Amino acid sequence: MNNECMAMLAEQWEHICQNYSSDDLLHAFQFIQDHSLVLVEEFYKKMLVEKESAEFFSDDLIQQRLLNTLNAWLLESFSVGINKRYSEAVQKQHKVGHVHARVGIPSWLIMRGICEIERKVFELVAQNQQQDMITVCSYIVQIMGFASEIMCRSYEFNLEKNNDIKHTYRLFSAMQDVASQKDKQRSSLLNWENELMFKVFSDELKFTHPLLSKSEFGLWFIHKAAYAFTGSEQVSVIIDRIYQIDLLSQQVLNAIEKDKAIQLIQDIRENNREIQHLVDQLFQVADYIDSGSDSLTQLLNRRYLNTIVSREINFSRKNNTPLSLLAIDADFFKRINDKFGHAAGDLALQFIGEVLLESVQGSDYAFRVGGEEFLLLLVDSDLGRAQEIAENIRRRIQETTIRTTMGSSFNFTVSIGCALYDGHPDYQKFLDTADTALYAAKNSGRNRVYLAQNELQVAVVANTPESVQL
Repeated sequence: MNNECMAMLAEQWEHICQNYSSDDLLHAFQFIQDHSLVLVEEFYKKMLVEKESAEFFSDDLIQQRLLNTLNAWLLESFSVGINKRYSEAVQKQHKVGHVHARVGIPSWLIMRGICEIERKVFELVAQNQQQDMITVCSYIVQIMGFASEIMCRSYEFNLEKNNDIKHTYRLFSAMQDVASQKDKQRSSLLNWENELMFKVFSDELKFTHPLLSKSEFGLWFIHKAAYAFTGSEQVSVIIDRIYQIDLLSQQVLNAIEKDKAIQLIQDIRENNREIQHLVDQLFQVADYIDSGSDSLTQLLNRRYLNTIVSREINFSRKNNTPLSLLAIDADFFKRINDKFGHAAGDLALQFIGEVLLESVQGSDYAFRVGGEEFLLLLVDSDLGRAQEIAENIRRRIQETTIRTTMGSSFNFTVSIGCALYDGHPDYQKFLDTADTALYAAKNSGRNRVYLAQNELQVAVVANTPESVQL
């Protein structure tokens, strides 16, 4: 919404309040203040029994974070008629609607909860024998409805913008896969199959082998290719075959007779051939689109950051898989530009990009989000893997000398903040946690990795030169 629209809404809020006396406004605020906790509980009681809200709300999330947030929203919304801060109130509702769109909570679900609050208000008013409560109730319902309208306006605006970005990202990610993943992932699929065959024919009594869905190929297809080619009929078939092969491979591991294992291997090979054929079909229809990439490092830029992080958070929540994020920043980068020139600074940034791409697997995402700042989104990755990757990146950059075309050379370091996704549906919380850990690494001496487990507890893993605790 633009400034003109926001100003118009502020005037409308003021007009609503002007229709009531100052005593009415004060009584309404006191009523909300006295009953806000009951109203909040009523709202989330409804959310917890709604089937559609299960993926957004859990009892732990509500108790730990959302009760206080909704309570504050109620008190702020009904203090406006007293403090006259109408523009601030509109901005607040706009922000709330933006968060709902960012998380993906449907607006009708919020309206359902608002209706429950209003129903509870009428129930409480019926228990109150004061003469002026009908007027107070009228004002409360108007404000609740108007605040919800502003949130819905913001929600629709941001949702439409997010959908446009998602559409262009599908095309862009398809380009990336065509350009750099086709041969790599074909080889990965064959390697997974060949390793399983080798183990079967090696006469080992007991052996282990990763599921195809957890292999390099499986993670890449589920987290990238499936989204890039959304709408293509081949996608659902390939995913179905991947999980069929998972079941077959589990049977291979449990097979007592070798002949049975060999027959199962043949079934796996047939499914793999079908997957290869379908993937080739997908690649044939992809077009090259270069928007969304950073021209210097060839990493993703921040254009698709929110879309990707939001999608992976939804996957993590629905499938109960870990998700980690590394926030990376070059230390004292301005000194490189000042001493050796901007061309040398570009070499340093390009080297960071190379290290990031070489340190991850095909299903992960590497971003240059601006200047000397980078992000790595590590799918299906716990803190152990994230820590190992972060430390390898930090050590390799520290130990590598950059040589310029002018004959000079220099070394530099990076600081890294690492966060494990903690279940909050708002992706901005995830980004902020990693960013906070990064600044902690900077402030405690640089050239180190901080692991932030969640926003309430931040544990530090020391990398150089000594242990540091937040």
